[in-house]
Amino acid sequence: MNTVIRATEELAPLIFPAIVWAGIFAAGFIVLAVVVLANRDVAHRNPRRGSSESAHH
Repeated sequence: MNTVIRATEELAPLIFPAIVWAGIFAAGFIVLAVVVLANRDVAHRNPRRGSSESAHH
């Protein structure tokens, strides 16, 4: 029974090869890291932060 199911199973084709998907996700993570680091710099320049909070870093 199991061999009959495996014989009729069709694999879905990928839109892109696997290495292209890996590149897309790697580029996405790099973009997210740049956004996080950019917002971190902006947060340190926030004038509403107290002087005691900025002394910890």
